[in-house]
Amino acid sequence: MVTQENGEVKTTSYAVADAFGKKHYNVFRDIDKLRCSENFKNLNFEVCYENNELQNGKPRKFYRMTKDGWMFLVMGFTGEKADLIKEQFIDAFNWMAQQLIQVFQSKWARYNQMCLDYKNRKEQVSCSARNMRYWQDDKPVFESELTKLENELSPQLQLV
Repeated sequence: MVTQENGEVKTTSYAVADAFGKKHYNVFRDIDKLRCSENFKNLNFEVCYENNELQNGKPRKFYRMTKDGWMFLVMGFTGEKADLIKEQFIDAFNWMAQQLIQVFQSKWARYNQMCLDYKNRKEQVSCSARNMRYWQDDKPVFESELTKLENELSPQLQLV
C-alpha cells in the first residue's frame, strides 16, 4: 500500500482506489477536485504516467501522494469500510516511516562511530610520526652515550 521514495513514504491513487473499492478515475477526479492550496497540492500530489498495455502503450495518468496528501483526500471518504481502510493506511504509513527512521538512525550511529575511529587513528598516527621525529634527534645522543659507556666499561689491556 505504501512505498519509500527518496526517504519519503508515499502511495498511489491506484492503491487508494483498490483499498476503498473505488474506480481509479473516480479517485483521480476526487484528487483533481480537492479544495486545497496549489502549494499543498504540488507538495503532496505528483502526477505520474505509466504505459497502458491495454491501450497500445498509451500513457496512463495516476497520482503519487504523500501521507499528508492521502489523509487530505480520504478524510472525505465515509462509511465503516472507509474508516477501517483509513486506519490500515495510517498504520502502513507509520510503519514505513518508522523503518526509514531506524535506517537513518543506524546510519547516523555508524557515521558517528566512523568519525570517532578516524579521529583516534589520526591522533595515533600523528603521535607515532611525532615520536619518530623525536627519536631521530634522540638516537645519536643515546648511541654516543652508549658507545662512551661501552668504551669505559671495556677492560683496557696495558701492553708493555
